[in-house]
Amino acid sequence: MEDIDVNYKMFIKDYVQEDGYFITSQNIDEKLLKEKFGVELEERLFYEVQENGITLRIFSISDRINKPYIEAGKKPQDGEVLLDPSFFKAHQYHTNDSITILNKKFTVSGIGYLPDYIYIIKNDQDILPDPKHFGVVLMTENDMKKLFPALPVHYYSYKGRLNNIEDFKSFINSNWHLLKFVEKSENPRIIYTEMKLENAKRMTLPLSLFIILVSSFILFIVMRRIINTMHAEIGTLYSMGYTQKDVFRVFMRFPLYIWLTGSILGILLGYFEAYPLSEFYRSYFTLPKLKNVLPWQHIFVALALPAVFIFISGYLALKNFFKLTIVQMLHGVDEIKFGKLPDIKFFDRFEFQTKIMLKYGYRHFARELVLAVGIIFSTILMMYGMTAKDSIVVAIERTYEKNFKYEYLYLLNSVSTHPEIKLTNQAEPYNVMSFDIEGRKLSIMIYGIKKDSQMIKLYDNKGNEIPISNKLVISRPLANKLGLKEGDKIHIKSKFTDKKYTLKVYKIADLPVGNSGYMDLESFNKIFGYSREEYIGIFSKEKLSLSNNLIFESYSKSELVNTIKASAGDLSKTIEVMALVAAILALLIVYVLSTLTVNENKKNIGILKMLGYREGSIFKMMLGFNNFSFLAGFIIGVPLSKITMDSLMNAATKDIDFAMMLDVSTKSIFSTFAVLFFVFVVSRFLVRRKMAKVMPVEILREQVD
Repeated sequence: MEDIDVNYKMFIKDYVQEDGYFITSQNIDEKLLKEKFGVELEERLFYEVQENGITLRIFSISDRINKPYIEAGKKPQDGEVLLDPSFFKAHQYHTNDSITILNKKFTVSGIGYLPDYIYIIKNDQDILPDPKHFGVVLMTENDMKKLFPALPVHYYSYKGRLNNIEDFKSFINSNWHLLKFVEKSENPRIIYTEMKLENAKRMTLPLSLFIILVSSFILFIVMRRIINTMHAEIGTLYSMGYTQKDVFRVFMRFPLYIWLTGSILGILLGYFEAYPLSEFYRSYFTLPKLKNVLPWQHIFVALALPAVFIFISGYLALKNFFKLTIVQMLHGVDEIKFGKLPDIKFFDRFEFQTKIMLKYGYRHFARELVLAVGIIFSTILMMYGMTAKDSIVVAIERTYEKNFKYEYLYLLNSVSTHPEIKLTNQAEPYNVMSFDIEGRKLSIMIYGIKKDSQMIKLYDNKGNEIPISNKLVISRPLANKLGLKEGDKIHIKSKFTDKKYTLKVYKIADLPVGNSGYMDLESFNKIFGYSREEYIGIFSKEKLSLSNNLIFESYSKSELVNTIKASAGDLSKTIEVMALVAAILALLIVYVLSTLTVNENKKNIGILKMLGYREGSIFKMMLGFNNFSFLAGFIIGVPLSKITMDSLMNAATKDIDFAMMLDVSTKSIFSTFAVLFFVFVVSRFLVRRKMAKVMPVEILREQVD
């Protein structure tokens, strides 16, 4: 993460990431704006082309703000283009290949990264990039003007601190008709990168601490076990007159050698393993590698922490040894004596094998607790991936199939009655405005739609359709985020005009995603100052023949659904990695703790075998309690997963214009249980094989020796 973080900060600084951008329907007076507000401005020519199911967002090459970093190839000349690296890779392009845009061939001159497109999503509402269907192209201004003689809108990036951003927006809107204004802190293509980095750090810390705690506990037990096996040597030296200091000096070398060998090998393995993991995480971003980063501070922590635990455990084990008499040292102290299991009368009501199993579980309660906590953590980790994927699938099914009935969405470049457009009965007009929510760093998009709309259907949590009226209906994720209930008031401020409004929440729609609100078009226009028949967009069930000069943006429903499904497909990679980490963690914890129990009870296992007990019965007595710990860990882990995920989602989206409800399906719960149970069975099988190798004759031989 350090590598990605450092490269991200270098990239946005050296290549001048914008502080925001805006789009107007008219050409602005750049000189006037610079003098009045003191910001740097740069216009980028911008056009979007949709061909064969692929959308290309084409920009001219910036000189001052959002400068491209060219990783391979060269800066394009006339007749050449740069492609973003994800699209370049997804479509297997090579430098000097040809790409056809609007029937004209261009040469691919190389790969270009943009500071404002580090997270390359097409729409602000998209969750993950989809390079198979969307790409960013850079070409010269000369080529853009030839290819697109009539650009419908004007796109500007700005750099600089604004003392009063509302005045800035209001001035632009009143003079050149503002269509879109996005600050850097609201731009998902920028902040998703920072958000994902913060989330990764937030996840990395508890995960690392958990692994350190579990490994430390296991290390403590193993070190004590190693010291105990050297009882004869320690007792002999002590009986020969060597002081405790001399014995400490000799035997503390074992923790030293183990620490040095383990830490150095671990750091080397970690360093080489970190590279592919870093590249995997980097694949979510379009971020160039400007500098190789070696995280010295992390290496020092990785070296020092094990030393603390291993020396403390070694010291305590030796210190306890010196509390014994020399005779006890020479003969050794068998820590776990079969005859000294806890005497709890409640357990006596069960049959012999069950009674012994319960007593072993009680005696090793700390180990059982570590096992249960390990399963809880593995369940949370695995459910995280499952939850994310389930939520996207639910979003597709509910939002784009149940609620949104249109097939095409058009956003026009002006709000008017649009007499030049003849709407059929398969199309509906709508209006939309973006508002800041007072007291929160959040926005809401409010739509004005037809009262009897056939394109947008809203339902409450009981499945009843909500009528569209002059009252505001908001989405459930937004209501949850703001803590709003039906009847509460919401205070909002227009992003363009700076006017404030207070609206009452009439109903909460059971939409799984989005910070959105809805009311009927006439009431919308009346409240927000538009004429009765004005609108800015069209929902349609059929493709419309509109002039390109009128369209600001357009989407098809299938395109949106395919993008989200592709996002869900990409999430599978993350889920596989999380499932692998969770499975390895569970396997290690169960196997190591069970092996320790077997090693400490070899004599008891040998005696039980001599008494005629079968391996299955002995296994049940020694390790049968693990089954309860596993089940308890999983049962506790499922609701904790939901709580943890909700907390993470709320923390991650509290300041951005995105909200999503997390739903955990029964299928994902069973899938998680199946994976963890399989791992548990495998680890038990390995331990059982180890137990089978304990021979009674070896125990007898040890007694004779």
